[in-house]
Amino acid sequence: MIVTLLTDYGSDDEFAGVCRGVIAGIAPDAQIVDITHGVPRHGIREGALALRNALPYFPVGVHVAIVDPQVGTERRAVALRCADDRVLVGPDNGLLSLAWERAGGVVEAVDITRSPFRL
Repeated sequence: MIVTLLTDYGSDDEFAGVCRGVIAGIAPDAQIVDITHGVPRHGIREGALALRNALPYFPVGVHVAIVDPQVGTERRAVALRCADDRVLVGPDNGLLSLAWERAGGVVEAVDITRSPFRL
């Protein structure tokens, strides 16, 4: 299984690496591929465009995107299964919307805000 990661964390600290470590702990056999960690800070629109543009070049899998000006607050986190069987994971702030359109629309949505697999 492939897990892609897109964030606005940059590469100057440990945040992106910690995300990769958490994913590896949950799914040790997953192939983790960074799309980018260079989305401008809090750049939801830029992140949405980058995810939408990159998605066709990756196999079906789990695609995690984190760009959220309100990270750490009570904003809902969602996992969305798309018509093409991709799973998009991220904040419920519009970041995933362009990608789900490109993937044929959402066929299942789950609120994962209180998931035991979420830190």
